[in-house]
Amino acid sequence: MIRIASFLALGFISIQCFASDSVSYAQMARASWSSFECSTLASKMRQSSEQERLFNFGYAKGQEFISALKAGKIKREDLSSHASVGALLLLEGPSADFILGRIYAAAEENALKDVYRTGEVFNSEATQELIASSKFTRSNCQLIGNGR
Repeated sequence: MIRIASFLALGFISIQCFASDSVSYAQMARASWSSFECSTLASKMRQSSEQERLFNFGYAKGQEFISALKAGKIKREDLSSHASVGALLLLEGPSADFILGRIYAAAEENALKDVYRTGEVFNSEATQELIASSKFTRSNCQLIGNGR
């Protein structure tokens, strides 16, 4: 009787771990996208070390996400609930690096869409840096990838 209960408990734990891992893997797409956006903003702010840190974190999380996706470790419902839509739309290509390049380019465009222009007016370099800094702070970019 104890053996059966232990077996059932282990089965329950492994199911929970798979579900948890699936969510974690799906969330890596969002982490990658956000890191790439923040990396772009840091670059605009001329903070090269922060730009590099955020890019490397986003790249690593993106690699993990794509690897898990290809291995079938992510449930469809977790993708739709926890991954960024922007990343999900760009998952085609011959390699993980190609896909991550597409995701980076889209995240970069999204991050800078309000930085260069305000309405029809092209912002000065100083204003662009100020807007990028404000977006960086509002997005809590300094917290991404720290402590992991």
